[in-house]
Amino acid sequence: MGIVKQKKLYLSEHLEGRDGRVALDGGYLYIYLDGKLIHIAGIPSLYHLAERTSDSSVENTDDFVDDNGNNFEVVINSSLAGIEWAMQTHPDDETIFQNLSYEVKLNEN
Repeated sequence: MGIVKQKKLYLSEHLEGRDGRVALDGGYLYIYLDGKLIHIAGIPSLYHLAERTSDSSVENTDDFVDDNGNNFEVVINSSLAGIEWAMQTHPDDETIFQNLSYEVKLNEN
């Protein structure tokens, strides 16, 4: 595997994520930096009347700034296939975003 591909896979581990559970009633994505909670983003409920998985997708985009003034933007998709998220905007400093972690908490049915 090439160095560029390895680096991309390494970076995507910190900037993207997936949870196979279905957010019937929505929920929250807790975003941590160095173990400290920096933001709580809303996970949207999927589109319940969809006939196909691709039609059930609902997206939420959330911008936030951490205590050090770093700008972030997370995009969260919810569908019958589960929940996916990706940091679209983040600091260029790898030492910052490699310390990101996430936790999904779904609303109870």
